[in-house]
Amino acid sequence: MTGQTSNPESERREDRRLSALKSARIVGPDGTMIACRLRNISEGGARLELPGPQLLPHTFTLQVGDLPPRLCNLRWAKDNLVGVQFQD
Repeated sequence: MTGQTSNPESERREDRRLSALKSARIVGPDGTMIACRLRNISEGGARLELPGPQLLPHTFTLQVGDLPPRLCNLRWAKDNLVGVQFQD
């Protein structure tokens, strides 16, 4: 074993990611809203940029412009970047 650590930026993905820079909103189960920015998106998930490091619920709704809301699971977080997996 080489002792390598997982890097969310370089993990292999099955879905092709498309670069994006769109305003978005995280809506927690209690209705709390956090403004964020969509950095990239694929069929299975997305990478979001937050204004700063924040605690997020494990499951939340992502709203991006006029797209349908997506239920998400938090997969990873590093500084102000987070990766989410779409549940639906």
